[in-house]
Amino acid sequence: MKIYNKVKIIKRFRLDKYLIKKFPNYSRAFLKLQIKQGNVLVNGQIKKPSYILKENDKVETSIKEPEKSVLRPNPDIKLKIIYEDENIIAINKPACISVHPTAGKKQNDTIANAILSYYPAIANVGDPSTSSGQADLRPGIVHRLDKETSGIMVVAKNQKTFDWLKKQFAERKVEKKYTALVCGKIKNEQGIISKPIGKTKDFRKRTTAPVKEQKEAVTHYKTLRHYNNFTLLELQPKTGRTHQIRVHLASIGHPVAGDKLYGFKNQKMPPNLKRQFLHASHLKFSLPSGKIVELKSELPEDLRKTLEMLNTAN
Repeated sequence: MKIYNKVKIIKRFRLDKYLIKKFPNYSRAFLKLQIKQGNVLVNGQIKKPSYILKENDKVETSIKEPEKSVLRPNPDIKLKIIYEDENIIAINKPACISVHPTAGKKQNDTIANAILSYYPAIANVGDPSTSSGQADLRPGIVHRLDKETSGIMVVAKNQKTFDWLKKQFAERKVEKKYTALVCGKIKNEQGIISKPIGKTKDFRKRTTAPVKEQKEAVTHYKTLRHYNNFTLLELQPKTGRTHQIRVHLASIGHPVAGDKLYGFKNQKMPPNLKRQFLHASHLKFSLPSGKIVELKSELPEDLRKTLEMLNTAN
């Protein structure tokens, strides 16, 4: 643990920016985590990262070092690379594989393990886990997909590109499209679901019901095709909340087919579907150079077969 003595402030700064100047070897995200965890005090009190320091404020820090990595390269997991240059790797993530290990668990079967094996230099790229402070569980990983969701993911090869892409996602400048099969027949050909999302007491789940600390969430949808008891949709999440598409669709009475967490009891299931029918099909973004990258991914075989069987049943 590093201890930094009390310092009198002589210039006005945001608290997080002040710490970045004092601790240049740490990322902004890591230092924000330290503030939120109460390891940074201003005049003996916990403040928000956005707190504006005033003349004669005294800052006391007790920075907890990030835990050493438990992430190991795994060459047995083969990445399906659809685009690569000097700054990024774009992959077609298969279903039923986690993007990164859970903090505190020694997993070796995630996309992060495969990325580390393919490109070892990526180990030092990224931000620490927001739950544990561990620095390199998510090397280069800018955004995530749920374990059972397949499709496009982009990974940054260097910190400059990582910071740039993270900002693009945060500022909603990345165009994202998903394909989903949902239960029931949606009447409208297109629509917008605008409902804030918050955490439930069950740490796995999110909800649109009124809870503390909800965040704005907006999802656009367009009907692609109707089947008996199901509808195929194209979705564009305009925000990036955890489980957003799944929570929003369940909230309007049309959960993603095969969704074990948000699906309804006794709902009809397409034959032979083994996971949630959700696929990240399109991603468009810019790089620091100004280059526009547009990526597309067709439905994987298991989802194509599901639609073929529904076609036969129609």
